Amino acid sequence: MKRNSVFGKAGLASLAIASVLGLAACGGESTKETDAADGVETITFINHKTDWETNGKWDEYITEFNEEHPDIKVEIETITDYAGQMKTRMNTEEYGDLLMLPADIAPQDFELFFEPLGDKEELGETYMGLNDRSFEGVQYGIPSQMNATGMVVNMQVFKDAGINEFPKTPEDFIAALETIKEKTPDVTPLYTNYAAGWTLSNWDFTRTGVSGDPDVTTKLAQDSAPFEKGDTMYTIYDTLYQVANKGLIEADPTTSDWEQSKVDLANGKVGVMVLGSWAVPQIQDIVPENAENITFQTFPTIAEDGEQYMGIGGDYNLAINVNSEHKEAARTLLDWLVNESDYAVDNGGLSAVIGGEYPAALQSSQDAGVILLEENPAPQGKESLFPDVNNMSELGVGSTDLEKQRIIDAGIGNSNETFEDIMKEFNTRWADAIETVGNN
Repeated sequence: MKRNSVFGKAGLASLAIASVLGLAACGGESTKETDAADGVETITFINHKTDWETNGKWDEYITEFNEEHPDIKVEIETITDYAGQMKTRMNTEEYGDLLMLPADIAPQDFELFFEPLGDKEELGETYMGLNDRSFEGVQYGIPSQMNATGMVVNMQVFKDAGINEFPKTPEDFIAALETIKEKTPDVTPLYTNYAAGWTLSNWDFTRTGVSGDPDVTTKLAQDSAPFEKGDTMYTIYDTLYQVANKGLIEADPTTSDWEQSKVDLANGKVGVMVLGSWAVPQIQDIVPENAENITFQTFPTIAEDGEQYMGIGGDYNLAINVNSEHKEAARTLLDWLVNESDYAVDNGGLSAVIGGEYPAALQSSQDAGVILLEENPAPQGKESLFPDVNNMSELGVGSTDLEKQRIIDAGIGNSNETFEDIMKEFNTRWADAIETVGNN
């Protein structure tokens, strides 16, 4: 089995910045014509980083970019419900010049929307995380950063309960959360962020680390019963069910609050949230004096070989609109963001460029000997197998929250379903999807 220890440096709602749309509708073209006459090319970069729009970070980045490339004017457009809004925008040709590639576009459809960026094998000599956004050897996106998926932890909460090391197995993890509940009853041991929805997909993304297998997703797409006891997905979902069933989560998960949950984690009112490493600096910045308490830990499982792994994968990929009239300028910004800027570091991730160091967000995992593991690409001809089976089953592994919410509802007694009944149904739906996809 090939394992890679990788080092790097590092949802259809409203637009966050209505003024950008207003500019495009009211005089934006004349502005671009003026810019062109002055030898300045104007491109639009659409992304999901609304926090950077409000805190001025994008202004800082573009100012720095223009020091090197004064002939390219960048208009930033940020969207709150990025995945949903962009799917609507992409029914037209007007979805910017550079954009973050929405996660649920089928690989075979990449060429309809995005400009080819080069040969995947050649780009793979420079970048990690290319597997998800390539098709038939052609690359259509490059990760803005690499994220590890695991648990953002306030270790002071654990220490206050007498637990000095983060648990390594699901059983010990649940026992630790029970101890936190007993000894510090005002603390929520684990916060699911049920109501936010999108946060629950992070549970699915722990599968690479839980299994310690870089081929786990390819195998999942071919396994007609991957939700049996002892299997990777069963272990992940059983942990989610148990923390809900044992009352170790927020009192009413249906009214959970994402923004408040980050504040509570920073202040020691929450112990753990399952998220990506990108969340670490966001939470540390809330209460800087408590920053050292916030660590990032792997999902508590030990692989068959006795090692602990943490899966890493690309965050949103940067891609170029195939309809853009400014593809060269868009590629210049793409390359600058990935190769030269501190985007990955500032967002708690690893750079997609091979060869850097661990970011501070992952230092605790490095110290614990956790091995970072990137998935292998799907075999040639099977690049779309997992998304096809996943979509046909409607289980939404890694893409939707409904079935994870269903597991929590069963755990807290909001439904009459048992966990075993849910897993049995999941197996049936997955097997049917495999058969249907195979017969198409």
